[in-house]
Amino acid sequence: MAPARALRAGRTRYAMGYPTRWRRMSAAVLQIQALGLGVSVQDHGRVGWRRFGVPLGGVMDAHAATWANRLLNNPSGAALLEFLLQGARICFLRETWVALSGADASCGFPLWRAMRMRHGDIMEFPRHRTGVWTYLAVQGGLAIRPRLGSRSTYAPACLGQILKPGDIMDGEPAPAFDLPHGVASRLAPALEQRDYARPPAFRVWPAPQTESFSAEALASFFSSEWTVSSQSNRVGYRLTGRALSSALLPWSEPVRVGAIQVPENGQPIVMMRDAPTIGGYPKLGTVDAADLSWLAQCCPGQHVRFVPVGAWPALE
Repeated sequence: MAPARALRAGRTRYAMGYPTRWRRMSAAVLQIQALGLGVSVQDHGRVGWRRFGVPLGGVMDAHAATWANRLLNNPSGAALLEFLLQGARICFLRETWVALSGADASCGFPLWRAMRMRHGDIMEFPRHRTGVWTYLAVQGGLAIRPRLGSRSTYAPACLGQILKPGDIMDGEPAPAFDLPHGVASRLAPALEQRDYARPPAFRVWPAPQTESFSAEALASFFSSEWTVSSQSNRVGYRLTGRALSSALLPWSEPVRVGAIQVPENGQPIVMMRDAPTIGGYPKLGTVDAADLSWLAQCCPGQHVRFVPVGAWPALE
């Protein structure tokens, strides 16, 4: 399809069902040419819907996503693109400011800084280096119709916009953005540009079933080095290592993002953004919310460690 025809078709497709005012104000900004291992639209997630069985969802790395938006003066919860590892390719349809953050997938553009893209520029992610999730924010944010108060994609329930090659994305209207005279670039502070190849020990708080684990099991969890399994995804990160055991029989109750569940095989699972709202496995602890974003950037095969924070009587 010719670019002009593709643009018209994309604009018509995305305008369907939207208010006239929204259609008039939005403008096409980029086209998805290849999905690679995965591309989705995300924001801060669906807060307040867990009691209805709807997962929180949203960006896997809130730290990186927030910085991408912040570099462009976007609202912190503006919708952006989340890329999984490698293989994606997009084409820009007009001049705009963007910011990249998160994982390094050899895209050829600098991470953690704002930059101007021009009509016809191609951005692709050919080879993964470090981290898992890369974020691309555009000036003003992506113009996506909210579902249950969020623009984030939750594919199992068909919430949000499920992307496919050829899709054209609109951008929200935004005030003019430019760098001050004499300023060459705008980038995140060096301390905020995380090195995902060297994660810290992740902090863990006690959970409702912490006491069902013996002192030996808890000591083993915190003293051991765990490996992120290749079976990890947006629902949960599976860890492999020395098997743990609990005296508690499985029973269902609410589960929060960051909870560390231990199934019958003794290999922990950290609940991530698309985790179900109910779970039955004993919960050893909860990863600190500020550390969960960094854990999300740990690749399969990467080694991680945990450290207790708060009151752990069994470890005293």
